Amino acid sequence: MLVEQYNAMHRDYYYKYLEKDIDSTQLEKYFQTKTMQRLKGKGMFCGMDFVQMAKLKPREYYSRFDHCVNLGYDASVWGYKGLPEQLSALFHDVGTYSFAHVNSFKKGEGLTQENDEMSVKAVLMQDKEILEYLYQDRISLDDVVDCSKYSLIDKPIPALCLDRADGILSTCLFWAKTHNFEEVKNLFEMQGYVSNLNGTTWDIFSDRLNDAHEHGEMCIGDTYNAEIEDYYKAINSYSSLLLSKESRYFMEVFGMVLNYYQELGLFTDRDLFYLGEQDIVNRILSSKYSDVWTDFIHMSKVWYAKSDKGLVVLSQPKIRQANPLVWGQMQLCECHSISGDFYQELNPLWDDIEKTYQPLVGNLSHSTTRKLSKYNKKTS
Repeated sequence: MLVEQYNAMHRDYYYKYLEKDIDSTQLEKYFQTKTMQRLKGKGMFCGMDFVQMAKLKPREYYSRFDHCVNLGYDASVWGYKGLPEQLSALFHDVGTYSFAHVNSFKKGEGLTQENDEMSVKAVLMQDKEILEYLYQDRISLDDVVDCSKYSLIDKPIPALCLDRADGILSTCLFWAKTHNFEEVKNLFEMQGYVSNLNGTTWDIFSDRLNDAHEHGEMCIGDTYNAEIEDYYKAINSYSSLLLSKESRYFMEVFGMVLNYYQELGLFTDRDLFYLGEQDIVNRILSSKYSDVWTDFIHMSKVWYAKSDKGLVVLSQPKIRQANPLVWGQMQLCECHSISGDFYQELNPLWDDIEKTYQPLVGNLSHSTTRKLSKYNKKTS
């Protein structure tokens, strides 16, 4: 399976570069905790595993557990702050609800997507096994609950960080289906991390590079098997799919579907946190109201609305993008320092962004449209 190959790539890289005096079980014992195991039921691609449209259905199931474990391994290779940094990477998504960012669209917050997870600290505080492990490893809880303190793991757009990098590569391999495994492996091997720029020439007038000098930042560089252009094309594939009319419409309607079933009492917010996505779907399918779900997942067409017929929505989602620092001309620099219009040419997203201001409609039945209309938060 592709997922096994992809996960093995991260794991093998970890073992290849693992220092001899470090015990791998120090990190891996945390994988078996109930908090981490719960993430096996949460997909990386926000419930798209259940839809039938070929463009949006991932070729394989990649879970939040897979994603977090891979970040934990990667942070062990590129990080410089030891086990706390690795665990911060591992735990960064433990607050995820079933269907992930659909919960933002459910609240009408698709543009920000900032309030759809429980706090990492609140989740870890409920897991006695993790707390005991942290005590044994002499690690403070506060050192592992905020990944934003580690620039390797999380850094504001347009910087590349581990969380964003795995989002890009896993999307290209599993969801957008634009790359095969070997191509993704080549891109993975382009990645690196610079903890600071001491001894390296940088532009003192660049706020971006000065921040990298101060806090560190992931970067990319040409390899024998791949060039900088290849990585930027992957970023474009990732961003374009998220901005596509199909992705935007399905996410908006998915939020309405969850509101509909939650109001019927089939599940609560607590259930969305503790239960896996398949468990939630099974509750829907076993109810007498499954027709809305069936109609939704079999939707096959989305188009720009020219009238008010159907379930018409406006969807302006959070724009997910990256513009990594690159090694070029014997120094770390921003991409435009190598080629002036290079970034803009490889990431022609302006048309896609402009289209987010146009209303969308899909081929849902009249019955489903009527039932979901009351939850439509974006019609004007």
